[in-house]
Amino acid sequence: MYKRRGLSHIEFVISFLIFIAFIVFAFMFFNPLQSNRTLSSTLDYAWIEIGDATKSNLETYSVVIKVDLVNVAINILEIPIEFKPNVEDINGDLILSYRDDSGYVHFKRPSDNFVRIKYSPIFLNGPQITGNTLGTLDYTISSSGSEKAYFQKLLLDLNESYFSDYSNLKKEFNLPNRIEFGFRVVFNDGSEITALNEIPKEVDVLSKNDRVEIVNSSGTKEYAEMSVIVW
Repeated sequence: MYKRRGLSHIEFVISFLIFIAFIVFAFMFFNPLQSNRTLSSTLDYAWIEIGDATKSNLETYSVVIKVDLVNVAINILEIPIEFKPNVEDINGDLILSYRDDSGYVHFKRPSDNFVRIKYSPIFLNGPQITGNTLGTLDYTISSSGSEKAYFQKLLLDLNESYFSDYSNLKKEFNLPNRIEFGFRVVFNDGSEITALNEIPKEVDVLSKNDRVEIVNSSGTKEYAEMSVIVW
């Protein structure tokens, strides 16, 4: 009889410990403060992941041409061959350009001799034109810059992936299963790119907003309001 009473006491202690562990787990899981912390950290992570998915390299060179030729071709050796060009005049207007397999960018020289050549793997190559090849003494690079920039094309690609394969996109971003996300980009002209599923009522919603520069479809930069939302 004494032995059986001791066993019951041990079972009671074990049951009590299991009960306490369950209470602690339930409090941690359903604690609204913990939920807000999870939402907040997920929001920061989603912002980074969306940025990584919609940014790409952008190399910019300001060039002054010294020769009086109509069509010219310039090869800036540091640029990978898979980067395609976007050529602008001093006013930011696009000039028809084409990059050949040797890396030369062919375009029509503007009257003021100044161009801004931008390179990115996101740009598409223009129709084939032929210019006179310039040596390094025939032009001067007055400035250059390298950055990671948002691209409208990549935002549109991500928008398509959001609606066509949302589950896999969440897995690629390593977001928690029980938290949903979306994003919206609103341009100055009122047009927008929105990837946002329906948000249920009475759920906690967090968002992060910033004004960012985006390389648009014409290859020029413009500002837009970017928001990332989690719930």
